[in-house]
Amino acid sequence: MRLYRYIKNSICCYIALMCVVTFNLYAQGHSLNKPNIILIMADDLGFSDLAVYGNTVVETPNLDALAKQSVQFSDFSVTPVCATTRAALLTGKHPYKVGVSGVHGGRDYLALEHTLISQVLQHAGYKTAMWGKWHSGKSEGYLPWQRGFDEAYYAELYQHKNTYGWLNGEPVQHQNWVSPIITDYAIDFIKRQGEQPYFAFLSYLAPHEPWLAPEKFVEKYRKKGLREATANLYGMIEEMDAEIGRLIEFLHQTDRIENTVVLFISDNGAWWGSSNLGAMLQEEWQQRNPLKLKGWKARNWQNGVRSPLFVYSPKHLEARTEHHFVDITDLAPTFADWAESEMLANVDGFSIKPLLQNNAHNNTSKSSLSDAHKNRVSLISTHDVVAEQANFNQWTPISAQTKKSIKLEKQMIALRNAQYKLVLNPIRDDNSYPQAVDSYVLIDIKNDPTESVNLMQTRPDIARTMQAQLAAQFDEILNYAGSFKPPVHYISASELSVLNAFAPAEVFGNTVSKAHFLTNLHKKGDGAIYHINVVKRGEYDVYVHQQNYRGAGFNIKLGTANTSITRTLTAHPYEYVGQLSLSPSDQTLQLEVVGIESMNLWSSIEQLRHIVLVPKGVAFDPDLLSVPK
Repeated sequence: MRLYRYIKNSICCYIALMCVVTFNLYAQGHSLNKPNIILIMADDLGFSDLAVYGNTVVETPNLDALAKQSVQFSDFSVTPVCATTRAALLTGKHPYKVGVSGVHGGRDYLALEHTLISQVLQHAGYKTAMWGKWHSGKSEGYLPWQRGFDEAYYAELYQHKNTYGWLNGEPVQHQNWVSPIITDYAIDFIKRQGEQPYFAFLSYLAPHEPWLAPEKFVEKYRKKGLREATANLYGMIEEMDAEIGRLIEFLHQTDRIENTVVLFISDNGAWWGSSNLGAMLQEEWQQRNPLKLKGWKARNWQNGVRSPLFVYSPKHLEARTEHHFVDITDLAPTFADWAESEMLANVDGFSIKPLLQNNAHNNTSKSSLSDAHKNRVSLISTHDVVAEQANFNQWTPISAQTKKSIKLEKQMIALRNAQYKLVLNPIRDDNSYPQAVDSYVLIDIKNDPTESVNLMQTRPDIARTMQAQLAAQFDEILNYAGSFKPPVHYISASELSVLNAFAPAEVFGNTVSKAHFLTNLHKKGDGAIYHINVVKRGEYDVYVHQQNYRGAGFNIKLGTANTSITRTLTAHPYEYVGQLSLSPSDQTLQLEVVGIESMNLWSSIEQLRHIVLVPKGVAFDPDLLSVPK
């Protein structure tokens, strides 16, 4: 019944949205004054995963209505994967500059020295909250309630049914789907706000795989003849649409829309497969991609980076379509501009406030754009950084030495300006993609949105200019202090500290990084180095957590420059190594294989997951350990 009410509410929401259209022309005379900001982000939603953009199967009445009553940006670009987009969103900077160059393995930790838009808005007098997918660091110091959010629900990734996670640091379990839980939290937060402005960030997990939705939303797509995978995918999208409709309806029914701006975006393009139900068929993908955009999530082609952007404020913004090129790094400066804050400095993005003040009858606001904004170029980069290092992959930490081996000519990156897109080392997923010329493809993106014609030979002037700009931007990133920085792990003196073993600062020997563990430590001298910050001098019991038994018989040494312990591993998942005496400072902790006693010549430490440091006097029960995956 509850889901039925949500669907019924969605229809009411559409009516409410249509009713406010009569106020649009009147609204142009009013200005936003420190508005409430509601940011809604979908996860892996493709540009054409909405009916309003040509999808003839999925039903998204609320987002369609929201689009029609918003300023829609037709050329809004994000990054190809989630963590890099979120880093750019939160900082206004290129993700590589703030330490984010991947989606797991420690390369998704947003470096602590950078100011987030949540902190800027807090400083400007806003109450701040977020719920859902975080993916900007999963250790002490990096969590949302520690980075400028007064309230936060960190949802465990991709647990769509019976979501669980951490609410302001405390474990919490729900007996409901994650999309309604996120909306419930948001509505409750907004209800409690009085005259103080607020920033509410709803970070939905839909429709990221595994594709799984309530039966109420899936059954209609089965009846349309869809296979189970696509029926669940579209069911997830429609459920999220219903929840967004419920939120918008709440804002109107409680008269909370007056000084509020609602934005809707996705973090990257669509993906074609699900771990629980398999891949889409080619025919299904073609239906899902009616605009015939090339690529998908994790690609620099448009279907990997083109996202919807709706900006909705019915009392202040006239519904229309804005074609100016806008980048994900522009949102943080825009929010700071609305909050009348100058705290956000040295960003790569530009405030889009002048573009929003423009309307269908008056184009003068664009003249207020700076020359830098008018002529801006944006570097689009993937999680597949290429470095000349043995065993290097998308999860390997980028140490200072590794950083020196990163060469521009090896990277799979792109550069955008208002008219053109230059792609270096493009991935050709089929023969319809344009052939590279000297490793480059140049596209006139305004006149060739399907990226079909390479202009490298017909527009060599544009190509040379953009190649030089690409080289300059990438060189700036390589020389930027702290770019690609690995995470720092905080060691508490009052409670146990969990180091994610898969998030080191450096690996050596044969060690291979994976998304959620270290593996392939099979010879003497293999190991990893971790950056740690010890808060207070103390004695710490140390445990290592393995997810299988194959490391039994390996002698490991664990320690700092001043102290170390050794232990022969057994098959125990949480192995007690010994006690370390640590002094307060920034330092390194090294784990190294120093001997092998196993008779199995093919054995190795394969799934090293955590290193746990327990202060003297603090109890440790592995069964009660509750940390993000």
